[in-house]
Parts: sequence; structure tokens; C-alpha cells
Amino acid sequence: MPVLTLQRVPSTPLIWFTVGFALASLAGVFLGGAVWLAAVGLACVSIGFLLRGLGRWPQARRLLAGAGIALVWLVIYGAVFVSPAQAMENRTVQLDAVVTRWPERTDYGARVILQAGEGRKAPTLLYGDSSLSDLRPGDKLSCVAYCTPADASRGEDSLYYASQGIHLSAKAYGNITVTKAEGIPPRYALTILSGKIRQTLDGLYPEHEAGFLRAILTGDKSGLEQADKDNFNRVGLGHVVVISGLHVTFLMGVLTLFLDPRKKRSLLVLLPVLLAFCLMTGSGPGTVRASILCTLALLAPLLGREYNCFTGLSTALLLLLAWNPWAAANAGLQFSCLSTLGILLFGENWCKAWLKPFPRKAKRWLRPVFGILTVSLAAMVFTVPLSWYYFGRFSLIAPLANLCASWAVSLAFVGGALSVLVGAVCFPVGHLLAGLVGLPIRYFFWFAGKASQISLAAVEMDRGYYAAWALFVYGLMLLYLLAPVKEKRPILPACACVVTLCLSALLTAKTAQRQDLALTVLDVGQGQSVVVTSQKSRALIDCGGTKRPGDTAATYLQSIGSSYVDLLVLTHFHEDHAGGVPELLDRVKVGAIAAPDVDQDSPLRQEIEAQAAEQGIPIHYVTETCQVALGQAQLTLYAPVSSGGESNEQCVSVLCAKGTWEALLTGDMPGEEEVRLANREKLPDIECLIAGHHGSKYSTSEALLQVTQPDLAMISVGRNTYGHPAPETLARLEAAGAAIYRTDRHGSITIYAQEGETS
Repeated sequence: MPVLTLQRVPSTPLIWFTVGFALASLAGVFLGGAVWLAAVGLACVSIGFLLRGLGRWPQARRLLAGAGIALVWLVIYGAVFVSPAQAMENRTVQLDAVVTRWPERTDYGARVILQAGEGRKAPTLLYGDSSLSDLRPGDKLSCVAYCTPADASRGEDSLYYASQGIHLSAKAYGNITVTKAEGIPPRYALTILSGKIRQTLDGLYPEHEAGFLRAILTGDKSGLEQADKDNFNRVGLGHVVVISGLHVTFLMGVLTLFLDPRKKRSLLVLLPVLLAFCLMTGSGPGTVRASILCTLALLAPLLGREYNCFTGLSTALLLLLAWNPWAAANAGLQFSCLSTLGILLFGENWCKAWLKPFPRKAKRWLRPVFGILTVSLAAMVFTVPLSWYYFGRFSLIAPLANLCASWAVSLAFVGGALSVLVGAVCFPVGHLLAGLVGLPIRYFFWFAGKASQISLAAVEMDRGYYAAWALFVYGLMLLYLLAPVKEKRPILPACACVVTLCLSALLTAKTAQRQDLALTVLDVGQGQSVVVTSQKSRALIDCGGTKRPGDTAATYLQSIGSSYVDLLVLTHFHEDHAGGVPELLDRVKVGAIAAPDVDQDSPLRQEIEAQAAEQGIPIHYVTETCQVALGQAQLTLYAPVSSGGESNEQCVSVLCAKGTWEALLTGDMPGEEEVRLANREKLPDIECLIAGHHGSKYSTSEALLQVTQPDLAMISVGRNTYGHPAPETLARLEAAGAAIYRTDRHGSITIYAQEGETS
């Protein structure tokens, strides 16, 4: 077998300086503190010059110099660009601003990015009613608004907007005065062009296909359904719908078919088009990084310089951080740079090594296949830990998915752009072309949906033995690269990785199946979804919340080796308890559904019923108490105690039992109905209580606690404005002697039932 080696990285001053600058920016953004940042920065610069005087450790000098300058720049950047936003935080102000982006619709109206304030403008995210949807870039508006830090608008993602240069969020009140821009302001011409392209796509294509093309051509993902985005991310295709280096490669690949990049006059077209595409699509970190790399590669021959990809990557990263040092915390930039680094270090060498045993004629046909596979694998080398950190999982099927779907994306990108150009001149012809372009798009959606149903398409690192397997793979790779052996044979390490993966999956599944009764309260944000496991049988009680509940539940089930749910129980049809069911039914097979016969006019109920009928899933409406066997356990479904009132008052309740160990779930049932339930059903003493209504003060009543006397209580809750869990509820649980666990603090929680004890 051929030798696999690392691509040699040149030790240039810029690379070490950029590493220091990036690491210090990241540390400074997360730790903060302007005074000590400046002090540490100056100290680093001083130490760097001192080491220079000693003539030693040149790499350390450059790294320290980069770190020092980054910390000083963070202080300066904060004083110049962040302070205007901070001056308006937590205040009600008269907001005068200029719209810079197209508005986006929200569940409660719309939001738009604008430049606000007097003097130095502060990029601001303004929320308001649906009237904001009529704005366009260049319009001026004036309104009264209450301003808060931008990180407050996303809670846990505290640096999401700051990493994009937006430090202020505002909520508009009262009348909004709008002054429409005259004509097309030159500054916003490309942004307006992006909007026109979206409108053309919406006219040429069906909604589903138009949303996909809007994402890959203009960077607007608002037309994509959340279930589709979850499928893409699960199978490693999420990067396709985020404008990045992939799309820049498509664009330059098409242009260079007609223009020779070695000729100066060709550059007069290529470089402006590259810049225009970057600006039109929002200048995301991946796009900017790829555009800078392409620009440097095109200019190097013209300037008589040899292009070095590592120096180019360092230059791109340094320019991005110099423009906005907070971008160091941007997950997109981190994934973009680390995936590119992996491709540069490993991609070409791996492709050559895989092709070497084949004859010359076969190499010609195998190179594209091996090229996609090795690039996908190389991109994962440094991004798997990031996926672990941000999402708690990573995609195992990503290399195969990219191989099977990359051709469809390239055809959709080129065909979609061509259809827009043709449609602008002759709409009927553009519409005919759109019919052909829709074929690869539909294939892409179909493939992503089918691939996402595979149990081990992605693995959750906090489940079973997958984290240990990932650490084993990285340790094995490190030993392989550092081993002082001339003829390294990768076949044995590769087989070891595959065998240990299968062993990890088997042990994870067997661990889940050996339990007589286990309950897992999934972290779905403000909602509820509880997996009940008994040996090889599975039940899911509710599937709703603010953290993609359908995807969360399906991924958990598939990570423990199951793509089948024997019974799905819905306590009622509210979004926070059933909103994820449509996506769940697309991902896993369900044997039957049990639910209360309420809310007949609910659109969500009607959608679930239609999807169940299409898949042949029987729905049983719980009108009287019944019992269902689940492996070695038993579920008791209590019919609603009220026949009228709100949906919360007509919830199905569930008692999960194995012998004398019992757990109770009451959905969003209010306290009065809890008392009726306890009196009607003569509830037993229980070991575990899933607190009602996410810890609301109106549920988990003292009367219920006196009857059931739970040893522990689990609260499924996320970030909310309702005050859940209420202090009164927590006090009642503590007084009852129940240990309290919360998904907003502890994440997903699993308990294993054994008669006489709980673990």
C-alpha cells in the first residue's frame, strides 16, 4: 500500500502570526475585559520583541506578536465599533436608521438588519410587526424602540450575532415612519439584485425548489423547511445550503470554461464577478475566505509570485479577523477554516494514495469519485470535534452522501443561475428550463430524506460508547502519522476504526436493550419529549419543543440502534408537545399513535392524522383508561378527566411501571385536573414525576405530590418568558422531598428503573 503523509506546511511568518492572532481573538471574545486585554496584549508584543533580541524561537515571537496585536485590536475595535451599540443598550430610544438587508419573516412579524444611531452607526437587528416586510435596502425608518444586547435575542447562542458584527437588538413600538429610497442606491445595488433573483426564482420554481435555489444562489435560507435542514445536517450536507467555498468553486469553474485565468483581461471579469457574488450573498465567512483564496491564486502569476495555499488561508483568516475580531467565535468561520485546513493537509495525498494501485485508464474514471470521498474525509479531520462541541454529534455518512449528491448540487447551481438569466429575458423559456433544473433538486431532497433514516447516519457523542470510539480513532490517527516507519500500511488502522465503530454501536444498542424500564427526558427546549425503553421495545411520549424536537427524538432513537417506535403517545396537540411529530414520522417508523380526541380543528392534529393515514399508522383516541404492554414494562394511559375546557385540561396522562417502580407524566394538566385524576384513578406512590406544564405554578399541585410522593422530579423546560419552572413549583417539590432535575441545566436526563431503587 502507498505511504500516506501530511502535506508539508511551510513555516512562514504569516502563518504563525495568524495562529496567534486567531487564538487570542477567540480567547479575548469569550473572556472579555478591555483593560486586562490591552495589558496582556502589550505584554505579548513586548515579550515577542524581547525574544527577537535574543535571536531565539522565531515561531514563538510571531505567535506572541500576533496574540498581542489581536488583544490590543479587540480593545480598539470595542471602543470604536461596539461602544455605539452599548450606549443604546437597555434603553428606549428614538431609532433613526437605514435598512441594509432584505427583511425576514418571523413567527410574530418580521425582522430586519439596519444601521442605527447618530454619528457612528451601530448595526442593529430590529424586530417589529409584518409591516417591516415591505422594507427594502436603502429605505430610512424612524421609530421608538427598546434596545437590548443582540445576544439576548438568542439566549444560549450569545455570540451568534456579535460574531457577524451585530451587537444591538431592538423591538419597535408604535408607528414606524418610513422614507422610501429613490431609485436603486448604489451602495445597496447588489443586495437589491439578490432580492430580485429571489423573486425570479419564486416565479420560476415551486416553493420547495425555489427555497433550495434561493439558499445556494443568494444565501437566503428562509425558504427551507426546518425538517429539510435537519436532514441535510444529519447526513453531512448542511454545508450545501450555506454559501461557502463550494459555491465559489462552482462559480469559478463555470467562468473559467470561457475565460482563461492566465490572461490579464480575463481577470478584469473574474475578479469583479467574484467580489460581486461575495457581496450579493451576504459576505459570509466561508464565502469571503474562498473569495480571498481565489483572488490570491489568480493574482499570484500576474505578480510573478508562487501561490501557496497555506499562506492564502492565513491571509484570508487574518483579514476576516481584522475586519471583525468577534468573528473568531463564528461557528461558520471555524468550520470553514478547519475543513479547508484538513483538505489542504490530507486531501490530495489521500487521493493519490487511493489511486496509486489502479492502472492509468482506471485512474481517469476513479479520480472524481476518490476526490470527493477524500475531500469529505479530510474536511472532517478537524471539524468532528467542532461538531461534537456545537451539536453533540457528527455525521458518519457524510463522505458517501457528498459522493451521491454533489453532482445534483452542481447541476442545480449552474442550472438555477442560467434559468434566472434566461427567465429575465424570456420568462416562458426560463420556466421550461426550470422544469429540468428541478430534477436534480428533487433528487437531492429525496436522497437526504432517505439517508437521514439510516440509524447510524449520524451518532450522538454523549450516547453509549461513541465518544470513546472517536477518541480511539483520533489516537490511532496520531500514532499512525507519527510512527517512524517508512512503509505505513493504512489498511489495518482503517479496519480497526470500522470494527470498533460496529462494536460501539452494538454495545450501545445492547446497553439500551438490557434495561427493563428506562426513561429519557430529551432536551427539546421549551417542550416535552420522553423516550420510554423496555428491552427491545420503545415508546415516545410527546414530541414538541423549541429545539427541533422531531430531529432530536429521531436522532436519539437512531443512535441507540432503533428506527422504530412501537407507540407514540401524545398528551395533547399543542406545538410544545406535538410540533415535532411530522418530522419524526418522516425519520422513524411508528407502530401506533395514542392521543386524546380533542382539538378536532387543530391544523397540527389534521397534519398528523393525514401523515399517519398516508403511512398506514393507526391512531387510537384515548376515551377511557387502558393498559399497554411495552416489553417487560406496562404503560397505563389515563383518559382526560375533563370533557371540555382548554386542551391543557383534556390531557392524556401516562403511568410507566415495572413491578413496583412507577413514573407519572401528566402533560400540561392544571392542578384542579390533577386532583380529579388522583381521585378517579387512585394513583399509587411513584418513584419519578415528570413535572406538569414544564414546571408551571399552576401544575404539580401539592395535592398531587401528597398522593404520589415522588422520590425525584424531572422538569422538561427551556428558555422561556413564562417563568417556568416557577419558584412555587420548585418549593413544593423540595418540600415533598423530591430530587429535582431540569433539562435546561442538565440536558437530556435518563433514569433506569429497578424495583426498590432508581439510578
